[in-house]
Amino acid sequence: KKEKFIKYLTGPLSFSPKCRKSVYKLYHHTRDCTIPAYFKRCARLLTRLAGSPQCTEG
Repeated sequence: KKEKFIKYLTGPLSFSPKCRKSVYKLYHHTRDCTIPAYFKRCARLLTRLAGSPQCTEG
């Protein structure tokens, strides 16, 4: 349920292998991504992470 909702908000996101650890931590361990009331903030954080230099390079 959470995954579908966040994907709906963010659209398709892709992360480089270097970035997966950060994504995992954010998605599973932050308040924004574990409490339904904050899922919009989680989506924004994931979108920003996907666009960061750390995640866009090879």
